[in-house]
Amino acid sequence: MSFKTPIYCDRRVYSFKGKWKSPNNDIAENIFYFVREPLQYATSYVNGREEIKETLTICVFGSKPFAKEDTITLYNGKTMKIVGITLNEFEANVLIRDLVKPRYESVDLILE
Repeated sequence: MSFKTPIYCDRRVYSFKGKWKSPNNDIAENIFYFVREPLQYATSYVNGREEIKETLTICVFGSKPFAKEDTITLYNGKTMKIVGITLNEFEANVLIRDLVKPRYESVDLILE
């Protein structure tokens, strides 16, 4: 008997559908996400030249084996690469939160 209940994707929260392409796989997988921080522009200097980088933070449902430099295709067709990853844990029972293996409800991805 299992005491864990499955976590279902609420499409009202994770309203956008995109594609995740790992270099190890030939086929892109569907992901459901919402935008945590909107598109921002930041300046950086590379080889003495100023460049403008676009940065976007999204929250993806589920725990997939994301890695840096994987490509994410957003709902509008724009392709971006993963720069940073943060895992968000979920455990409903507060009394056993420190005793069981963590479940990851969502993943925050920083894209450039």
